[in-house]
Amino acid sequence: MFNYFKAKTFRIVFAAMCMMLESVIGAFAQQNFNSIDSVSEPMTQENEILTPTVFGGVGRKLPTWLFGLDLIVLANPHYSANRTRMKLGNYVFWGEWWNSDLLGFKVMHSEQTFSMFDNTGSQPESNSRHLGFLAKFQHSLKVDMKISAGIGLSNTEFVLNNQRKYGRSLVSEFRIGIEIFPGTWTEGGFLTIDGSGGNGTDDQRLGSSSYLIGVSYGI
Repeated sequence: MFNYFKAKTFRIVFAAMCMMLESVIGAFAQQNFNSIDSVSEPMTQENEILTPTVFGGVGRKLPTWLFGLDLIVLANPHYSANRTRMKLGNYVFWGEWWNSDLLGFKVMHSEQTFSMFDNTGSQPESNSRHLGFLAKFQHSLKVDMKISAGIGLSNTEFVLNNQRKYGRSLVSEFRIGIEIFPGTWTEGGFLTIDGSGGNGTDDQRLGSSSYLIGVSYGI
């Protein structure tokens, strides 16, 4: 009889302890849920005001790679040629890699043609090619607007009739861009290439200051 009542009492006490434990666990779970909900709500509001990015809200604000084509709408050659004339056949093809949202590197290839001054009136055309490398930095004015600047060196080849000269030029640029579609930018600015080629009396100033507008795409 004693063992019977002892076992029954144990079962009752055990059941009561289980009910108490269940209520305590439920209270802690509800408290944790409320705390998580209160924390996630301001974070959600914060996420709603974050700047959109190319990855849909996370990651970099700017692409890692950019490729573009610029048309030189106006150029002033640094040698004896007709200046400030529109020649839409002059262009710059380039690619950029950005290590961060601030610092990047650029490789460019430029082709330019100018009509030379000539007393005979024949006005032969000069052709110059520039292959350059620039270090760049940029600053975002808004989500869809940025400015950038760069400086570097290029190898320059100058061709005029049978005359061919080579030189190393200093390259600098300034650009401002607006994002027109996701990942697609239109940019305008100026590019200066300045150097010389030849030896002694044959030395000649090469390059130009160009004003350009172009389109680029980033991935």
